[in-house]
Amino acid sequence: MSDVKQSLQEKLEQLEKGLFLMSLDRVRALSVHETVDLIEELRGVVAAAKADADKL
Repeated sequence: MSDVKQSLQEKLEQLEKGLFLMSLDRVRALSVHETVDLIEELRGVVAAAKADADKL
């Protein structure tokens, strides 16, 4: 697998984990500040994934 595809795969896994942490499937709810921090982190992951997608 190319480096770009591997990088995109890793970012998708980060997004999946982050979405799980905010989902109803989670046993413990995140606090408001944890949720805001996670959203900001995931926005960075999306920006990096977009940059990787532009390389394809």
